[in-house]
Amino acid sequence: MRRSVTLAVLLCALASALAAAGCGGEKVVTPTPDTVVGSVAEQTVPEGEAEAGKAVYTDAGCGSCHTFEAAETSGTTGPNLDESLQGKDAQYVYNSIVNPDAQIAEGFQPGLMPKTYGEQLDDKQLGDLVAFLTPES
Repeated sequence: MRRSVTLAVLLCALASALAAAGCGGEKVVTPTPDTVVGSVAEQTVPEGEAEAGKAVYTDAGCGSCHTFEAAETSGTTGPNLDESLQGKDAQYVYNSIVNPDAQIAEGFQPGLMPKTYGEQLDDKQLGDLVAFLTPES
């Protein structure tokens, strides 16, 4: 009889331990990969016309913050575009407009440029602006 009571106590203790282990007694672990393979697709730069882009640059007020000789502006809050866009392609310029904090020009802080141009400007305006800012591309 004593043996059956001991066995019953052990079984009860084991059942309690198993139940506790499954009831949040440990930290929750979510599987995540150590390495992500591939890349997130970048938005395609819309085609645009440089001449129309000058008007977008002016209307959006870009010159109040940026120096850009082609627009005859001399703002100093943001990077000098004649220097910072030297050798940059259209995709870089587009990304800098729609996601300005993705890459910060040396000497400047994140958060200076509004993050809303991707919504405020339609695809044609964005394409025109990029064409104006990257005439060699």
